[in-house]
Amino acid sequence: MSAILEKIEKVVSCVCVSVMAVLVFGNVIARFVFNHSLAVSDEMSTYLFVLMSFMGTAIAARRGAHLGLSIVTDRLSPDARKNVQLVMYAVSAFFCLLIVVFGVQMVASQYALKQETAAMQWPEWIYGSFVPIGACFAMIAFIQGLLNIAKYGQPQGNPQEQYSDDMINQAVSKKTLETLEDLTEGEDE
Repeated sequence: MSAILEKIEKVVSCVCVSVMAVLVFGNVIARFVFNHSLAVSDEMSTYLFVLMSFMGTAIAARRGAHLGLSIVTDRLSPDARKNVQLVMYAVSAFFCLLIVVFGVQMVASQYALKQETAAMQWPEWIYGSFVPIGACFAMIAFIQGLLNIAKYGQPQGNPQEQYSDDMINQAVSKKTLETLEDLTEGEDE
């Protein structure tokens, strides 16, 4: 389940960055060629940035790579450090839950009021839904990290499972494998 969610987060983030790059580049060309900005570009880029930010938060939470000030935690004992991480992940998950709840309320309000975006005149709730959806992905990632810290002492999960034979084989080049085979053949003789 975690691998599927992480793959979705990565794909969504890549699509967001790609579309944003095209929109911003198109907007720059429009400014120089036509002396006018594309309002659609600014609007879409803003919405996609919100979604991408939440997906990036989820990816960072899964990897244990979210920003943090470690000047205090580096001086703590391993047990105290683990407890601090547990509290940090729990607070982060709760904060994401609040964003989901208030985000759903915001989307319901936008839908009920039939609000439309300024430039494209599309229903605002479509883009507003990026907030609770993205926060839900981040919340799940923080909860999984919390459970992994409690069980394994780190947010990434079981350290024994992190480096499978397939991953090691992918990391080792063909030339290295050939050299190792040559060396082991020489030992057999």
